Amino acid sequence: MKHFHAIILAGGSGTRLWPLSTPSFPKQFLPLPTGNSMIQETLLRVAPLAPPEQTWVVTGNHMAGLVEEHLPTVPADHVLKEPMGRGSAAAIAWAAATIAQQDPDAILGIFSADHVISNVSVFRQTLHLACDLAQEGRMVTIGIKPTRPETGFGYIRFSDTVCEGHGHQACSAEKFVEKPNRETAETYLRDGHYVWNAGIFIWKASTFLAEMQEHLPDSLAKITAITEADVKEQATQLTEIWPTLENITVDYGVLEKTRNLVVIPADLGWGDVGNWDQYGALFPADEQGVHAVGDHTGFDSQNVVIFNNTERRIYTIGLEDVIVVEMDDLTVICHKNQVQRVRELAEHHRKTGQSGPLQS
Repeated sequence: MKHFHAIILAGGSGTRLWPLSTPSFPKQFLPLPTGNSMIQETLLRVAPLAPPEQTWVVTGNHMAGLVEEHLPTVPADHVLKEPMGRGSAAAIAWAAATIAQQDPDAILGIFSADHVISNVSVFRQTLHLACDLAQEGRMVTIGIKPTRPETGFGYIRFSDTVCEGHGHQACSAEKFVEKPNRETAETYLRDGHYVWNAGIFIWKASTFLAEMQEHLPDSLAKITAITEADVKEQATQLTEIWPTLENITVDYGVLEKTRNLVVIPADLGWGDVGNWDQYGALFPADEQGVHAVGDHTGFDSQNVVIFNNTERRIYTIGLEDVIVVEMDDLTVICHKNQVQRVRELAEHHRKTGQSGPLQS
């Protein structure tokens, strides 16, 4: 597509898949069963629609080298390096303002670097419909048709159908709702007008910048000062101005306020790989449901994830519903019903290193 630019957001703190994932090596760089990393798969999904000269990445300064290593086809000056995280609104606005200078008619597709999508052909069909709508000045998000009463995702409620095309419907986005409890999530599933908010957005750069002007004018003014600075002064402006930006997501800052948002419900085989159970499930399992990566021998274990990142061999007997992660310098063993607490371990390790008792 002539004016379609792909923007990959590659931030992340690296805590949910700790200790394999860390702040300096967050989960988008982790391998998938294909042999590619998550960020590489993200680029491959959009590559037929956006050539390298229309592909961009927004990431932290400290991760720029990893991005360039994993995505060598992306031009070096298309890797926008944030001095610090300031939320997705600032990241997208910086990319939008930069791209608009080169291509005033640009349509932007914004994608997270650490999501998994198995129905790639369906995904591309939704992008074609989204681009048609973006060309008309609409703000578009692709919502994931829920398959279970998930409590870990935000939802979007949609109403009337706006149009149809490319095998999908686009509907008016009625409201965003926060992560629900189990009972509420079950009502969303029965209602049939709720989708998971996957953070996939498509819109014209000019449309988004106009929305920023309306809803986050101070942030836009600061970002404009950065992008319009002389090349020699841009780095200085970025260093001085970026920390003063409001730290806010595009959802809170813009999308919950606009009246111009439409959602395309779709079945993409989508997942955000938010914990070790979900990451382990991406890899093949034996007849007992043991997902083992690396050297492992086990007897009578069921529904277990083993990730051995060492040359040692792990032996297990009679384990059930357990995660085992073996690194050179530490081991994490976690029951699956406590998997969300891995980030607590990561934070404890960051604060104390290997010393100090861990309180439950």
